[in-house]
Amino acid sequence: MMNRRKGYLLVEMLVVIMTVPIVSFVLAGLFSTIISDVPRTSRVLEENIVLLDMLQQMQKDIDRAQGLPESHAGYIAGDKLLLIKLADGMVFYELKDGKVRRCELTDEGEPDSENAGVWPVPNARINWRIRRENGKASAVEVDTYIEYKLRGRCEKKMANSHLYFVGLFEKL
Repeated sequence: MMNRRKGYLLVEMLVVIMTVPIVSFVLAGLFSTIISDVPRTSRVLEENIVLLDMLQQMQKDIDRAQGLPESHAGYIAGDKLLLIKLADGMVFYELKDGKVRRCELTDEGEPDSENAGVWPVPNARINWRIRRENGKASAVEVDTYIEYKLRGRCEKKMANSHLYFVGLFEKL
């Protein structure tokens, strides 16, 4: 004959009482991390989409480029300014104050604000280098990543490197 009991032992109750707070503590930490990481990840993805949009426009301009001059109408190409000579004029990309600005230059060398494009990328780090072959610009290498501070340290997200060849569309 089996002996059935109608309650729980004191040891069983103590085990349950001790286990519930530990599990609750672990779950609270997990939910806290998820709640803080989801918005940050969303911001990183949104900024990466804006950055990729800018890079797509830059690729179109470089593909159609006739050259990458070192200077034009007082503008000097460097790590914050990229000059692109197109068949129908001159375009420049400028990194300034967490934004990338694309402007067409008028015949007088003034920026045409009507045809300007601006991409806000406050946490993006963009570095471009002009590759030269036999003294002539042949390609632009663009390295990008998004930098966020997390718990006192910087993290690089969405790191990419792109190589755009000058006049590729014209050659094809």
